[in-house]
Amino acid sequence: MKSSMPSTKNAQKNKKTVTVKGAKKTSKTTRGLKSKKTYYVRIRTYKTVDDKKVYSSCSKVQKITTK
Repeated sequence: MKSSMPSTKNAQKNKKTVTVKGAKKTSKTTRGLKSKKTYYVRIRTYKTVDDKKVYSSCSKVQKITTK
């Protein structure tokens, strides 16, 4: 599972990509985010076929607010 894909040009330069290893993983804890701030996240999966990554389409944007 891979998450990133900001939706605006301004967010494009601030994007962060996180790779989660393991086909059965459904969540990821990310450290270093600022408290009481809103982040927008998209999820995109991939699988390796013939030593090349084949990506899925991106999910809808999810709005996440940190505590």
